[in-house]
Amino acid sequence: MLWFFIALLSPLMHAAVNHIDKHLIARYLKAGQVGSLVLFSALFAVVALPFIGWFHQETFSVSWSDALLLMFNGGLIVFAYILYFYALERDEASFVVPLFQMVPVIGFILSFLFLGETISPKQLLASLLILCGSLLLSLDLEKRGMILKSSLFWLMFFSSFFYAVNGILFKFVADDRQAFWPSLFWDFAGKVAIGAMIFIAIRSYRNQFLAVLKQNKSAVLAMNGLNEILALIGEGASALAVLLAPVALVQIVGTFQPAFVFLYGLLLTRFVPHFATESTSKRALYQKLAGIAVILSGSILLIIV
Repeated sequence: MLWFFIALLSPLMHAAVNHIDKHLIARYLKAGQVGSLVLFSALFAVVALPFIGWFHQETFSVSWSDALLLMFNGGLIVFAYILYFYALERDEASFVVPLFQMVPVIGFILSFLFLGETISPKQLLASLLILCGSLLLSLDLEKRGMILKSSLFWLMFFSSFFYAVNGILFKFVADDRQAFWPSLFWDFAGKVAIGAMIFIAIRSYRNQFLAVLKQNKSAVLAMNGLNEILALIGEGASALAVLLAPVALVQIVGTFQPAFVFLYGLLLTRFVPHFATESTSKRALYQKLAGIAVILSGSILLIIV
């Protein structure tokens, strides 16, 4: 079950990223300019490239067709970022993030169609429990109930679609033909390449990126640096996990993210309230605890499969 604990690193890291993203948008990007976050997320992967290339020199023996496919795959993540940031601009992290539960559903369909992967009935039951718990976490019973903004839904649907495709393509190329580190190198290179193209082509994003650096240089650099390190660890863990287990199961483990977002939110509310706040009403707490309990029951069943 090593794959499970490797896969768990992804939601653990990305839940922290979600709170930092929301704080950056609320404090430094109050005008709704998310172009700087997009470019930070895309370009920061350049930091990892020299290390991977130096320690894994077989990286440069990858065929051009595989390298280009992996770079395209990395570029998909950048477009997923863009959609996610615009969704996060419109709503709270604890409501936006649970919509990523569409990723394993899309991933299961695509992995079955293109990789021929299937899961056992017990794994399916465990996955459904985790999904149900995650969906329970996503409902805002105090304000919205079951109501969902259509624009928010479509932003997160296509973001989830790009994330799901990313996992499928990475496994398609890396599973049999390439080693993990060379594949990760070209995947990250694709992110950087798309980020550079966006920097050159989209003037508003470029201006936002440069303006944020100029106005809040130390704070933004430090926070974004931490943010992107956590994101790279999460992405690397997810990429490794899909080589060890079916893509659908790895993406199901990613549905722990709302639970971690909630738990981090409680800690931040208690100890750093100026950074983030989480509703602590009895109704909200009971709802979140019930959702976490369902997720844990599903994960226990998944581990003992």
